[in-house]
Amino acid sequence: MKNGKLLFINLILCIFFLFSLTTAAAPGKDGVPVENGETEPEKMRVNLLEKALKPHDPLTTAKAWAEAVKTRNGAWQYALLSPELQKEYYDSLKEMNWITGVSSPWIDKYKVTERYRIDEELYRFAVEFTYTDSTKSNFTTKEYITVRKYEDAWLVTMIEKIEAEGEITKLPSGTGEKERKISIEDKRANGANKGYDKANVIIGNETKIYKGYTDQEHTADDLQEGERVEVAFTDDPRLMIYPVTARAKTIRRIKPGDAALVYENRQYKFALSLPETWQGYRLVTEEWEGLDPNGKTVETGPVIKIRHPEWTDDNPRQDIPIMVFTLAQWEKMQQEKFHIGAAPVGPKELGRNDKYVFALPARYNFAFPTGYEEVEEILENDPLEPLF
Repeated sequence: MKNGKLLFINLILCIFFLFSLTTAAAPGKDGVPVENGETEPEKMRVNLLEKALKPHDPLTTAKAWAEAVKTRNGAWQYALLSPELQKEYYDSLKEMNWITGVSSPWIDKYKVTERYRIDEELYRFAVEFTYTDSTKSNFTTKEYITVRKYEDAWLVTMIEKIEAEGEITKLPSGTGEKERKISIEDKRANGANKGYDKANVIIGNETKIYKGYTDQEHTADDLQEGERVEVAFTDDPRLMIYPVTARAKTIRRIKPGDAALVYENRQYKFALSLPETWQGYRLVTEEWEGLDPNGKTVETGPVIKIRHPEWTDDNPRQDIPIMVFTLAQWEKMQQEKFHIGAAPVGPKELGRNDKYVFALPARYNFAFPTGYEEVEEILENDPLEPLF
């Protein structure tokens, strides 16, 4: 969904919400007042409008949520929440008069940077918000939202700001205590990208411990030394002496394969599953050229390169290059009406939808750069999924 459409929906919702505030206080002539002064027809009107705002695919939900947060529209955020979260957030949103966030600093922009597929009806997204203020200074935060399918709609079921990630180095002692503590450390060479690399994590009665990115709850006794966890802290005061000591809101026990990192291209409609080690990947877009027998360029199209997060100018790594052809272009190439490059063989088809063919360039790894074996292994597992 384009930002323009999101803004339009947001405007409509704002108008509707303001109108509701002026009409809900008095009972209507065609109904009996119900809770909060609304009549049954008024309540039905609200429910139908909220239903119309519910997205029908997970990525649209993630983008709509980010836009609703950016515009501080609590009514829109509420419409995107699961029934369980609506119960949890209703009172606080109402107290804020349905206006969330603060006037300064404000969110200047956002982007959905990562997508994880947990199963067919459960996805997890990373949303990066860039804040600014009157001094034009900037800082970013990252929020993780889990989106689940409810009948024909996709709704937000979990909102987390992961502030610490790493392996458990010290387990809690004793059992059944009111408050327990674990120590974690990120021992990866490239460091954690989700906050503190070391932390003392307090486990209280309200702390939720989950299996991976699911909503299956575990207990503190299930935690194991050496396993990887992701921690979202509460808003309670924390001890900032290094390493930080803070109370956990959620702890997620992460194991390899718990979720697939997915790059999704909505413009050309394809998705590509990636290993967890590619978290934080970048995109580079170039152009392929199709030459006729006389060497004249007769066709062009995009090459989307998915770049490993550890790629640097001094140590470039193997990209995953995806060439995009229209169906007509692919047919012309098969008929040898044009060729690409000097390789004796053409691109290798990876998949297609009703408009495009996705292909791997011939001899894409001829220089054998760092990481080419990993890319070969990724491509051997048919990671590309056409979208329709």
